[in-house]
Amino acid sequence: MRTPVVTVEANTNLRDAEKAMHDKDVSCLAVVSNDRLVGVVTKLDFLEPISQLEGAERKVSVQFSVKGLEITPEQQGFMMDEFDSFSRKYQDAFQSGTVFVYMKSHGNTNLRGTPLIHCRLQFRTVRGTFISASEGWGVEPTFRVALDRLDRRLLRSKELLAYNPKYAKDYLRKIGLPQEES
Repeated sequence: MRTPVVTVEANTNLRDAEKAMHDKDVSCLAVVSNDRLVGVVTKLDFLEPISQLEGAERKVSVQFSVKGLEITPEQQGFMMDEFDSFSRKYQDAFQSGTVFVYMKSHGNTNLRGTPLIHCRLQFRTVRGTFISASEGWGVEPTFRVALDRLDRRLLRSKELLAYNPKYAKDYLRKIGLPQEES
């Protein structure tokens, strides 16, 4: 950290913020409004959207982080199949993004040998960040519930509904409301 702290106003455009970072040789800036800290912008905040825009092939990717449990090849295959279906569904709307999967076991808590698992999903896109989580017995069911919750969150997001009305119909179907025939 350096003193004095390098700050920018909340209404500063990104080009000016990047220039301030470069000129002051810092990797982050404190964002202030009325002399109160309202956020922090880092060089990483610039890199992710740029890398998504520059990619020749737009796609949705996945990254796994596992703690305290072993994922079998069968479980990994199941999760990848579920993820492939998910990414195909949202490919047109989001074009690119990354789903971060965090799974951990709750220690010795288990039901007839099946561990209690916590799964958190974070879907980062140029249209926003979407998060879901679930807890359950076993890897596959817990992952499926978390992915289903993420799916529902996406379907009811304004960013997605504004993109294509077909997603609104999917959401209404998923929550059990009857659909009008067209």
